[in-house]
Amino acid sequence: MKEPYVLGRGAGPRWTVHPPVDPYGDGYVHTAVMELREDGLTASTVAELDGVPMAGPQVTTLPAFLDELAAGWAGWSGARTWRSLGGQLTLDARHDGRGHVTLGVTLRRPGHDADDTAWSARCVFLLEAGEETTRFARDLGTLLGA
Repeated sequence: MKEPYVLGRGAGPRWTVHPPVDPYGDGYVHTAVMELREDGLTASTVAELDGVPMAGPQVTTLPAFLDELAAGWAGWSGARTWRSLGGQLTLDARHDGRGHVTLGVTLRRPGHDADDTAWSARCVFLLEAGEETTRFARDLGTLLGA
């Protein structure tokens, strides 16, 4: 069995992604337990991850989004955002133009949220834009089966 992926160590924020499972056995939708921890805050959810990319220029899979971040080591303008199927996980990344990527990880309560009132928790991580972002994309992508 695969070990969970953990971003962050020590006293700072920590994001743990547990190995995904295929709850329906169809190979299309996978779920993974996600946890955020920082300064006494602990939040956990089950995120629905997409399994099949859609055609076109839009990045739809999490591994493809991670690869895009790693490939953009030289920088980009604005934010790059990825959101899970059910909205339980949102990632947003910004390049500062000086060699660092700020990665925001937001978790939301699992389940239907028609009125957008579910709880959410957010932690922000600072990654070196080259090797550290590439290693992050590779290691998390490996856990997700990319």
